Amino acid sequence: MSKAPQSCLTWRLKPWQTILLFSVLLFVIIGLGTFFFDFFAGSATVGFGVQPAGEVKGTGMFFIYMIGYFTALVVVLPILLIRRFGVGTAVYLPMVVVGFPINYYYEWIIEPVWIAPWAGIGWSVAFLATGFSADLTYRFLSAHFSERLRAIFVGIVIACVTYVLTLVALSVIYKAPLETESGSFLGLTYFGLPWLIVNSAFGGYTAYAISRNV
Repeated sequence: MSKAPQSCLTWRLKPWQTILLFSVLLFVIIGLGTFFFDFFAGSATVGFGVQPAGEVKGTGMFFIYMIGYFTALVVVLPILLIRRFGVGTAVYLPMVVVGFPINYYYEWIIEPVWIAPWAGIGWSVAFLATGFSADLTYRFLSAHFSERLRAIFVGIVIACVTYVLTLVALSVIYKAPLETESGSFLGLTYFGLPWLIVNSAFGGYTAYAISRNV
């Protein structure tokens, strides 16, 4: 019997149920991160998920640096449990289906900070591309990599792709130009990016450790 069916039997979940479970966890992690860091960002953001035009500094996006461990964990673990190509992308799908209308409401209806109503599709593409990068990495890593190293490396890839696509989204879909000052998302790279990579690597390792005991 292969490892994937054993894992699913131990969890007593079918593959689609496992994907749904971790999709919900990812949505909660990103959603709570958005709320709390936007709240503590103060005047840099207004309300929940709203960044006023002309003042977008990306401070509220600092949560991306801080939740790397949990993001990597809930994306890598179902990949290791199910071992089917596309699992990482599927885990991000609710962020598109549910997340887009939420973003649309707050960042276009309440406070139109996007360049156009369709601009929020950029975030949808970024989410799916991040999951797809995890799928590609896990599938095409050299067979010489142990399962532990594969999980860690997938976590690192998720961190790097998340960082790059966040910068692209902040640069392209918002009316205000991307800020580079010390308090902005880009300005915090010197601290945030290494932190994100290290924590995402640990998240991948934790996913591996859990997968070995389920």
